[in-house]
Amino acid sequence: MTLEELLLIILAIILVALVFYVAGAIVSQDWSITGSYALRIMVVAILAVLVIPVFSNAAGEFDLGDLGVLLAFVLVIIAVRFLVIEELTVSDDWLAAIIVSFLAIVLFYVIEAVARLFNVDLVSVF
Repeated sequence: MTLEELLLIILAIILVALVFYVAGAIVSQDWSITGSYALRIMVVAILAVLVIPVFSNAAGEFDLGDLGVLLAFVLVIIAVRFLVIEELTVSDDWLAAIIVSFLAIVLFYVIEAVARLFNVDLVSVF
C-alpha cells in the first residue's frame, strides 16, 4: 500500500463520516453534534469504507455478482441503525437508517470513481 492509497482511504473515511453527519442532520433536523455522536459516526464510516470493498471482492471471487455489495449495504444499514440513529430524534428508525446508509454508499462510490481517475484502485487496496 502506497502513501497515496493510505491518504485516499483516510480522505474517504473523513468524507463518508461527513456525509453520515449531514444525512443524519437532514433526517433528524438537528445540526448539533456531541462527542459520542461524532465517535459513532467515525466508527460507522470506517466500517463502511472497509467492509464494502471486502464484500465486493469476496463476492467476485465466488462469482456471486453484486451479492457482496448488497450484503455490505445491509450491514451498513444495521450499523447505522444501532450506532448512529440511536442518537437522533426520528420517527422511523429503520427508514432513517436506510436513507443515511444509501447516501453514504453513493458517496463512497463517487470517491472510488474519482480515485480511478488518478489511477488508484481503492477496491484493490484491500
